[in-house]
Amino acid sequence: MIENTDLTFAVLGTILGFISGFVPGVGNVVMMILTFPIITNASLFQMLLFYLVLTSASQFSGSIVATVFGVPGETSSMPAVIEGNRMFNRGVGNFAISNAALGSVLGAFIALSIIFLLLPISIELIKNFYNNNVQIIILLITCFSVLILLGNSFWKSVLVFLIGFLLALIGFTDVPRMLFLEQIIPYTEYPKLRSGLPFFPVIVSLYMFPVLVTTYQQLKGYKTDKEYFDNNSFFEHLREFKNNLWSAIRGSMFGCIVGLIPHVGTSISSNLSYAIEKKLRIKRKTYNNKGDIKSLVSAETANNGTAMVGIMPLLLIGIPISASEAILLSFINANGYIIDYTTTITTGMFKNLALYFVVVNIMCFIFAWPAVRYVNYLKKVKVETLLIFTGITVVMLTYYVGNLTMDGMYYLLVMICLLPLGYLIRNSEPMILIIAFVLQDKILASVSVFYQIHFG
Repeated sequence: MIENTDLTFAVLGTILGFISGFVPGVGNVVMMILTFPIITNASLFQMLLFYLVLTSASQFSGSIVATVFGVPGETSSMPAVIEGNRMFNRGVGNFAISNAALGSVLGAFIALSIIFLLLPISIELIKNFYNNNVQIIILLITCFSVLILLGNSFWKSVLVFLIGFLLALIGFTDVPRMLFLEQIIPYTEYPKLRSGLPFFPVIVSLYMFPVLVTTYQQLKGYKTDKEYFDNNSFFEHLREFKNNLWSAIRGSMFGCIVGLIPHVGTSISSNLSYAIEKKLRIKRKTYNNKGDIKSLVSAETANNGTAMVGIMPLLLIGIPISASEAILLSFINANGYIIDYTTTITTGMFKNLALYFVVVNIMCFIFAWPAVRYVNYLKKVKVETLLIFTGITVVMLTYYVGNLTMDGMYYLLVMICLLPLGYLIRNSEPMILIIAFVLQDKILASVSVFYQIHFG
């Protein structure tokens, strides 16, 4: 049953999802951080709902900006930068946008159907086999996939992961009971360190700051005179999508499969699906060098397929498989909620989430298409100004969040101290550090329990 407060979170998440896709460098991770004050006291359902509609809506708007301006709003929009922008340059960008939107809806529905089909089997497997040993295996696979799939250097990724893990160790841990590096870290002078580094200033300094700096450098001075227009009827767009239907289905199925692999996410899923479809088209000698719509559609349907399937490990066993999910989990833990299949599936919560997911995807499709004409106004806005404004807002939010517990200056101090480290890792993948920071307690607790059972 839909509550008014739940509906508010759904609408707000949809609007902010569109914004996160429209503004290069913002993305879902940054938007989750910016909206922390809004969702910090929400219910578990409202947090999950907000996140689900946010990530879904961003897929629609991200492809619009990528197609018209050739600038990715989200990293998963890179195929739209290549194929969509080429189509736009030859005057058929409207078909690129409409087919991407239709593909996103189809991908979402196919993913949802597969989830409901496999959900009973998944729950039974968890009930019968999920224990500490299995949890260790899953965490090890998760960590290894982070190191392999993210970043451009394995050993650099290992170093960044270790930094995140060690930073999370600062303070007192219950399992095992210890005060990390008591002889080195100044716990006496700064007793608040005993409770560990606060997550918010950590993610601001070590994720948002590197991302904003890198994006600013890439887009500094960017200008365009391109204009979007659409003179075709709705039925003409539907006929074009019908011609690309099998590419959409292939992308959807691929996105669902890849969505189960830890830390792949929509970015890798979208780009892999695009590469496979493009290779298939080249082999058949049907690939269009001036913008291939079938390759674009395959990538966009993979997007939403992965977005829906990718959240299932979090809902079933409380394991995040993306940076944005890791942030969501930190918000959930901070509110004292427990997230696993007993609180999300058996309670019927997931069915309500699925209902909203269907409605939001339909609404995104209905509104995204007419609203795309207003994308022309974006060229009047300087992206650098938006990024600077975002950075200033985040600094203010850091103080605000800390001040909720009378720790505003402490949060700012932690943020300032970590900024040099954030600058040093700007050319690596900061997402790796954040994932390590969030998973540290689960890894340490599982390893400690394993040791006590088998060797203690």
